[in-house]
Amino acid sequence: MKIYINLLLFFLTFTSISKAQNKEGIDYLLIGKVKPKSAHAIDVNNWSIGAETMDRDLVKYDSWKDYIGELGAKKVRLQAGWAKCEKEKGAYDFAWLDEVVDGVIADGVEPWLQTSYGNPIYEGGGGIHLTAGLPTSVEALAAWDNWVSTMVKRYQGRVKIWEVWNEPDGKNNNPPDMYANFYIRTAEIIRAIDPNATIYALSIASIGKKGQNYTETFFEILKEKGKLHLVDEVTLHGYTYNPSEIYGSYQQMHKIISKYAKHVKLRQGELGCPSENQSVYALRNYEWTELSQSKWVLRKMMGDLGRDIPSSYFLIIDIVYTHNHSELMETPKRNTKGLIKSDLERNFVAKKQAFYSYQNATAIFDYTLERMPNYPYEVNSDSSLSLFAYQEKHFDKQVVVAWLDSQIPTNSNSKTAMTFEFLQGNFEVPVFVDLRTGDVYEIPEESFTKRGTKYIFNDIPIYDSPILIADKSIINLKNSDSSK
Repeated sequence: MKIYINLLLFFLTFTSISKAQNKEGIDYLLIGKVKPKSAHAIDVNNWSIGAETMDRDLVKYDSWKDYIGELGAKKVRLQAGWAKCEKEKGAYDFAWLDEVVDGVIADGVEPWLQTSYGNPIYEGGGGIHLTAGLPTSVEALAAWDNWVSTMVKRYQGRVKIWEVWNEPDGKNNNPPDMYANFYIRTAEIIRAIDPNATIYALSIASIGKKGQNYTETFFEILKEKGKLHLVDEVTLHGYTYNPSEIYGSYQQMHKIISKYAKHVKLRQGELGCPSENQSVYALRNYEWTELSQSKWVLRKMMGDLGRDIPSSYFLIIDIVYTHNHSELMETPKRNTKGLIKSDLERNFVAKKQAFYSYQNATAIFDYTLERMPNYPYEVNSDSSLSLFAYQEKHFDKQVVVAWLDSQIPTNSNSKTAMTFEFLQGNFEVPVFVDLRTGDVYEIPEESFTKRGTKYIFNDIPIYDSPILIADKSIINLKNSDSSK
């Protein structure tokens, strides 16, 4: 259980530390940087990356395909795009999707395919954009069934995960009973062809009361129809400026889902953060920069991992919107949530700071580490803090991740010195890691003490981005002759 010691007159700021500091305000000897791992070098981890909107040509595969493998994500979320696959009735062109599916698999990343959106070549076929309604006419639904069936047969053996529609509770608000029936018909087609397929439901936009009611109605209908077995996982969205604010709603969603189907897992299916101040799109009108974006990304990744929630970042590269739903825009607009910056022609420009931060997280946190629930610790501060601990499955050495979590990520790297006591620690050679930069520092012997399993770490520099206190054996270093 977390233990906080509140000292009213004891609040140390890192700017007062006497030794010379580097530009990051860290007064330790730099011994190297985290060495990234490619997806091929990782068996399993918690991370997915979004590569959405290629179905509407808002993102180009050629602009990001050379970089997905090096990120270290083990899954990628893709939108299959009915309207892009079937431009003439009954004639399918899967060449664009084949290239992506085969390409990411070759890079060691597992694709999950979302069956979205509609197809306007059919009357009542629904639209192709985010707020589009579901197909409704007899002809369109029959065509939908045929497309889904054809696609599942084509990708069986290559695609094992399917997600049915994106944000059905969005602005056009497809009623939950309508979506539930649509989900059942789609999931039954998938399972009839591939009985071992994993199917994600809802992909829900709102995680507040509206979304909770929508979710409960969906599960109530599936229960009445005896179809709960068609759901393996529920994917939730829900954008928040401070990543920590989302978890109360996620917990409530988990309670609702568990009432109906305890086998169904909760998954974070789509969330991202801009790297610039934007007047439109989610998390708009805030002074985001590449620095604050990178902090947001890591706080979301570490917050999800610490709660055993599989997590997907939206997205690998900036989206360039050319249409406002069905209407052509006068000037294209970038949604800057990508880990990679694109230009208005959707071409690669550069990797952002968050790209490297994401790599640092995937290089360390895979399933060779297991979370240590209720890790006992004390800290000399009353600041709101997130802290999670992990240990190696076979060697028991530990890594602790911590950050200040009360505010929206800032554009300052100012740090606060805190003293931690870990009551059940296990560190042979402890090091300090700034997960955002990947810099790894020696923690000098005079800065910590050990008494059995009790470790006291003095004046650890903490800020609003995750830092690690880790056994050196857990961290693969580049520019270092150390070995695991």
